[in-house]
Amino acid sequence: MLLLVSGEGPSDIGARHPGIDGYQFVPGPMTLIIDRLLEQRFQYSLLDCDQVRFVAKAQLVDSAPKHRGRQFRAPGKSRPKESGYYYENARRLAVMAEELGAVERVPVIVVLFRDADGTQSAGRGEWQMKWNSMLAGFSDAGCETGVPMLPQPKSEAWLLCALRAPSYQHCARLELESGNDDAPNSLKRQLAVVRNDATSAMELADAVRDGRVDVQRIDMPSYNAFRARLSEAVGR
Repeated sequence: MLLLVSGEGPSDIGARHPGIDGYQFVPGPMTLIIDRLLEQRFQYSLLDCDQVRFVAKAQLVDSAPKHRGRQFRAPGKSRPKESGYYYENARRLAVMAEELGAVERVPVIVVLFRDADGTQSAGRGEWQMKWNSMLAGFSDAGCETGVPMLPQPKSEAWLLCALRAPSYQHCARLELESGNDDAPNSLKRQLAVVRNDATSAMELADAVRDGRVDVQRIDMPSYNAFRARLSEAVGR
């Protein structure tokens, strides 16, 4: 089995960095969360076994895969432009996964990370619209193993659930915070305070790797939806 991931930058899914053998994928904290959840199911790490493949956001956005005979749905009256962005990202990643699976001849689990960036005033409906759009993008590309990773309002909320004190308590409230980094006491700032400014992509990834972030104990709606969908995709 392979895991294909794509995100927004180094501080979530990760990024490619130059190494001795050329550019290498350096996983961010969200990829470590995925890997830890799968490791607990399979009893081995996909990262350690070099079974994780990465698609940069720019590569995904610039791609224009052929429709391969399927009928894809463009944004319109029933598909707002913003949700169409999430739909199209998921569709393109799903097509890449199909091509990867055909070459490697193994099943591919596909995880697309995007911050929901919602606000309290927008309500839960905006998150649900984006989630449904990603699922539709996967489905319309014929992908049954596509998983949206859509923190509400952003990934810092998930990490704060584990890293603030008291840990893992009343975490659903974090989803009511603003996704704006310029907001007073933003989630990004709260995480920096809790971590004494140790919030680089590597430092946050290490917090997941060494167990300071317990992936089994995070309990909040957007995380639970992601975790359930990941389990469902693996089951398929």
